[in-house]
Amino acid sequence: MKQFSSTRAKQNFGELLSAAALEPVAIEKHGKVQAIVAPPQFFKSAQTSADGLDARRLARLGQTVIEKNRLIRHQRIALDLVTVPAAERKKMVDRARDVVERWRREQLCSLDYIDRWSAILELPAREMAAQMTSDDNAWGPALRQNSPWVGLHT
Repeated sequence: MKQFSSTRAKQNFGELLSAAALEPVAIEKHGKVQAIVAPPQFFKSAQTSADGLDARRLARLGQTVIEKNRLIRHQRIALDLVTVPAAERKKMVDRARDVVERWRREQLCSLDYIDRWSAILELPAREMAAQMTSDDNAWGPALRQNSPWVGLHT
């Protein structure tokens, strides 16, 4: 799904409409998806579908928006990790490590998440940032769903 900032959507409305004619387009403001522009046939087919395929398509679209918001949040955290002073970065990472340790101690989630986040949090800042925002290993969305970065860029 294409994504436009609210400013870009306002300034390039024709481009937004052209993109939305092909597929739904998310409009982001302050790092969160605020609206989705979709072609009329997208909604007509959703209303007339007898087998629920379009309802599932809409549900997938909603999940895509949620995933985009999680990715944006983690991109902001990653940016913080590589730009803030070392002392502040250490505090951020220590808080995240405390959360992961609490998960381990209280058995709050799968060891897969605990082990993966523990490994990521041991990396240098740039590598950590890259791992948190990457989908190369197919774990990206799952890790961002179960994130130790409590209270940051929510």
